[in-house]
Amino acid sequence: MTDISGHDRAKSRNLRALRALWPFVRRYRGMVAVASVALALTAVVSLVLPIAVRRVVDGFETSSADLLDSYFTAALGLALLLALGTGLRYYLVTRLGERVVADIRIAVFDRMIGMSPAFYERIMTGEILSRLTTDTTLILSVIGSSVSVALRNVLILTGGLALLFVTSPKLASLVLLLVPVIVVPIIVLGRRLRTLSRENQDWIAASSGNA
Repeated sequence: MTDISGHDRAKSRNLRALRALWPFVRRYRGMVAVASVALALTAVVSLVLPIAVRRVVDGFETSSADLLDSYFTAALGLALLLALGTGLRYYLVTRLGERVVADIRIAVFDRMIGMSPAFYERIMTGEILSRLTTDTTLILSVIGSSVSVALRNVLILTGGLALLFVTSPKLASLVLLLVPVIVVPIIVLGRRLRTLSRENQDWIAASSGNA
């Protein structure tokens, strides 16, 4: 690998580098807004649906068939709303990721065309092609999946903890005691996986450059 590549990889450890994606994302503000609404809606429905199912189960003890039917209808309606919202969110974030990555590739290609011949004497063409294709695929994964899933999980976690404290503060406190046991191994393994992923991308770029 070249010195320039190593310098860029060191910078990539700073999550603030993701701010550079915003100029490409803000071109699709409408799509982001609709996806955000769908994300919030599905998170809320995911929290409410178990309550509706509980009403259905408890409704078997009632003698009113109409009341039981209303519980079933509400539960099915929430399930349908969750399915539609999830499908809409997945479609929008996937399309957003594809469009952003396409714009990034165009911008990088235009930048590469304007570079001086001295630049290509120091950087192998195969490595540039690898960065233009393989590395941008990781950006697609982040925008088209990871960010959406992370935000959804944060909303569900926050809402779930709030419902736990409302239902049983003691049980919620016990659950919070288990959080470090679960989170710490995930953080350790996540850092290791990030290192391996970075090394894998560097090896792919080096192999493409030597090919």
